[in-house]
Amino acid sequence: ENKINSLLKEFTETFPVEVQEKKGARCTKVTGQQASTRSDKKYMRCTRVNGKLKRVHYGDPNLRIKKSNPKRRKSFRARHKCSSAKPGTAKYFSCKNW
Repeated sequence: ENKINSLLKEFTETFPVEVQEKKGARCTKVTGQQASTRSDKKYMRCTRVNGKLKRVHYGDPNLRIKKSNPKRRKSFRARHKCSSAKPGTAKYFSCKNW
C-alpha cells in the first residue's frame, strides 16, 4: 500500500492535474451581456456590486424583446417598476434592455 501511495504521489508531481471549472461557474471580470449558462434564463453578465463581482442571470428565454413598440415599452417599464431598479440586479439589466 505504501508503494502504491508513493507511486501515485510521484505521478501527480510529475504530471500535475488542473481541475477545470464549469464554464460560467465564476466571475473573474466585468463582462457585457452574453448567453446565460442556465436553461431558464436568456442572458447573463458579470457586474461589480459593492466592490464584489456578481453574476446576474435575467430574461425569459421564451420571449422576444419588442422595445421598438412604444406602447409595449411603456407597459413593460411600468409593470416592472423600472424607475426603482437598483444597479447590479436582474431587474436593472432587464429594464436597461427595454
